[in-house]
Amino acid sequence: MNTPLTILFLCTGNSCRSIIGEALADHLGQGRLHGLSAGSMPTGTVNENALAVLARHGVEVNNPSSKTMDALEGEQIDLVITVCDAAAGESCPVWLGDTPKVHWGLADPAHVTGSEDTIRAAFETTYNELHARIEALASLDLESMNGLGLVACAQKIHREMGSE
Repeated sequence: MNTPLTILFLCTGNSCRSIIGEALADHLGQGRLHGLSAGSMPTGTVNENALAVLARHGVEVNNPSSKTMDALEGEQIDLVITVCDAAAGESCPVWLGDTPKVHWGLADPAHVTGSEDTIRAAFETTYNELHARIEALASLDLESMNGLGLVACAQKIHREMGSE
């Protein structure tokens, strides 16, 4: 695959997980990954807690926005990663076309209630889960992979990180 590898992080609301994924792909990819994000039913706003967790870890964000998949029409996308939580009954967006796809199911921190510390901890968990996966993805020999190899590696990364 050619680098930078453009990765689209898809979820339902496009306010937390996919925004964090987009920023981490740019940050950890060091020019080898480029992140995008979108949602099937975007909230229209980026969750402030998602921006706060990125800021706490020194990850710069490039004007993130909560948008529909239609907003990315015409973009060349190399890999689609859905981050919705199917285990919680969340319906995952469907990306049509022959772009390689993988599912990294992660709990949505936007639905966590309770104290500020509880909510902050939920966003930290999401950040850490995405950081570990994207860091592992960025460490692969992407240039020598085809789409099937990329999907197999991305699925293995997710399995080894212990989620659904």
